[in-house]
Amino acid sequence: MALMIEKGLRSVMILAAALMIVLPSAVTGQEVAGSGIVTGDFADSVRCPEMISIYRSAQLQGDNVAALGYWREALDVCPGASEEIYTDGEILYRQMFDLTGSREYIDSIMMIFTQRSHYYGNRSANELHKTDLLMDLAGDDPDYLGLCYNILVEAAESYPDQLECNHFVRLATVAASLYAMGIIDAGEMGQAFITSIGTVDHRIESGVVNCSNSEDLQNMETFYRTSGAMTCAGIETLYSGKVDRNFRDALFLGKVQAMLNEADCGSSDLYYNVAVKMFANDRSVENALRLAELNIARNDSDRALSYFTEAYNRDTSRISRSAVLNRIALADLAQGRRQEARNRAEHAWQLNNSNARALMILAECYAGAELGSAFDNHTAYWVAVDYLESAVKADPSLRQEAEPKFRAWSQLFPTKEECFYRRILDEGAVFTVGGWVNEVTRVRFRKE
Repeated sequence: MALMIEKGLRSVMILAAALMIVLPSAVTGQEVAGSGIVTGDFADSVRCPEMISIYRSAQLQGDNVAALGYWREALDVCPGASEEIYTDGEILYRQMFDLTGSREYIDSIMMIFTQRSHYYGNRSANELHKTDLLMDLAGDDPDYLGLCYNILVEAAESYPDQLECNHFVRLATVAASLYAMGIIDAGEMGQAFITSIGTVDHRIESGVVNCSNSEDLQNMETFYRTSGAMTCAGIETLYSGKVDRNFRDALFLGKVQAMLNEADCGSSDLYYNVAVKMFANDRSVENALRLAELNIARNDSDRALSYFTEAYNRDTSRISRSAVLNRIALADLAQGRRQEARNRAEHAWQLNNSNARALMILAECYAGAELGSAFDNHTAYWVAVDYLESAVKADPSLRQEAEPKFRAWSQLFPTKEECFYRRILDEGAVFTVGGWVNEVTRVRFRKE
């Protein structure tokens, strides 16, 4: 992952200082400005036990300022004498920070751990401990959040096995804060959440010891879903493998399907795979219809027909079959098969005379039907409006949906002049629309 923290430049400078400040100065014996750490000649290391004893004595007496001065001298002469020197230094600087609140002491602690890694190794543990300290001491300071984020991203890429689940939760939390501050963009935050969610989810699924962050995982997923950073590719990365492994987990499949719907990923391969798994677990009418419609979108008419047939045969009640025929009619209509759609919708209405949606579909079938001349095509809108009126009469809740169609389609009626040339002089006269429509209607002039 690219580390693109554009506004938290100080965080990068702190990290660079922490990595570079110790070694060059150790040769010259100079104090590094602002670091609080003196480095120099190691020849006097025989004095190390005494020097360590001096600063610890001052520390026990509660004289932190004196103890810190003696500690610096001890570190200068004895950087490799004892790893406890670095632990003591952390304690001393934390006490000074608690007294003053000065961020310089945070910088010094960061440098202590970088030097500790140089002399004693275990860099991964020391870097991760830095993130503990930064979260504990620095609060919402964007510079230190940026440093914490950089450390966690590098750790997740370079030595992920050394990170515990709580570190990945922290990565997501810090990324969300930086995004809210405008320091990283949605894409980078999304990648941090993918890394964190994917790792924690996999570890919980695998039964990894010390990883029972189920509530944290749920919170990360919820934020990812609602933050605007969720993408089809991200969901694919997170769950494509798990869908195949956990194909019997209906709740999990439902969650993934909901996420794909929220991210508008209905045309993705993962969405189709989830639909197949859901149908295998529950051969319901709705699951069969979903697969039928997905196969229509994939231009696999034969497979779509088999799923439509499955849905139709799954529930033989008239109401259920009427609803299934609605869906088949809409699929036909979407493919431009108006006559087939008309036949399905008519059948749906015959099975259930409360199915006003079937009448709406019939109206759609006739609106825009091409029957020959411009006049003939315009007459089809008379029939379309007739069915709109019937649908609203059968179910008044459809009026809001129908009103825009009433207005648009009435402007496509034949004009009074068109009717005059065909010796149609009176509105309300009975008229038979020809062609495949073959419906009796009444004459209405376009309002001009």
